[in-house]
Amino acid sequence: MPTEEHFAKYPPFPSDVPVVQLECLSFTKLLAGDEAESERLFEACQHTGFFLLNLRGTDEGETMLKHAEKAFKLTEQIHELDQDELKKYAYRPPADLFGYKSVGDMKIEDGSPDRMAFYSLSQDDILGNSASRAAPAVVQTHRPDLRDLFHHGHIVFSRILSHLDAHLGLESGTLISLSPLEKTSGTSLRLLKTLPSARAADARTDLLGHTDLGSITMLFNVVGGLQILPPSAPEVPADSDWRFVKPMPGCALINLGDAMVQWSGGVVRSNMHRVVTAPGAQKGVERLSVAYLLRPAHETSMEKLKDGHAVAGAANGGGEEGFINARDWERMRAAQHVKGENKPESIGGKNPAIMVARGEAVAT
Repeated sequence: MPTEEHFAKYPPFPSDVPVVQLECLSFTKLLAGDEAESERLFEACQHTGFFLLNLRGTDEGETMLKHAEKAFKLTEQIHELDQDELKKYAYRPPADLFGYKSVGDMKIEDGSPDRMAFYSLSQDDILGNSASRAAPAVVQTHRPDLRDLFHHGHIVFSRILSHLDAHLGLESGTLISLSPLEKTSGTSLRLLKTLPSARAADARTDLLGHTDLGSITMLFNVVGGLQILPPSAPEVPADSDWRFVKPMPGCALINLGDAMVQWSGGVVRSNMHRVVTAPGAQKGVERLSVAYLLRPAHETSMEKLKDGHAVAGAANGGGEEGFINARDWERMRAAQHVKGENKPESIGGKNPAIMVARGEAVAT
């Protein structure tokens, strides 16, 4: 998440709400090849698929935080624009997921409108892999900064995924090579705003529970509201089973998506998460977030990777056999969700029941 100065602008995260216990990994140690830190990363990828990444202490990490700060400023500027202006650039799912999504375009559990707006920027557009898209003037002004963010964020992802390569028995650079910058993909930078709630009685789901479809996501936010469904939760969870993620200054929140489960044959986890009304006094302020969602190149194969014993040895969801490229796989998955054939649920990773039987700790 951004710096301490940015956090100081908002009410503090309360101490009396249920919080998920996530690993907070040191980017400094990962860059140095620290074996213990690498093991912690792999365990986090198997247990919840989520971890905090402390970006302080290295030039690469500090640069990423500066890019995040600039992206927060752009998020503020985007969402200050008039709705009539923003709707000129409306996204049109499922054919086109880039552009502006207004509050209420989606529904929550009871059919009520959602309370989240976002503007999705296409990596292909910003980097020139595709024809330039129409966008508000403020986006055009920030194009150089956005290009730098995509390039630097990709480097950070490559550092993380190099450790997963090793643990999965893959040649170094395998996983990041499936999402190259220069090839067309669904990769995006999403600038999000969730509406404030003036009263405690207004507390509700702002964005339905889901997993991320892509490879890996890097999220920056200051105000709470994001919740994770722990692996130990029952198959039909109650609201009380969900756990808040506490934003931490100087950290990014990293999570794996469905594509990574597919490639690993279910070794790693893509976990359910949702957005609800922010806890405590934070509910009264807008919740701004910046998410870099890395997806495979359109023509990348979604077959399970077979270059290592770790990949071949386990499957708890994911790893469908037979060639299909990422573009068709993403369309297939989206169609399944629309038809109700594939309900949103966590997939892959360690089975909590087996972990308990072995005396291993399960994330709560």
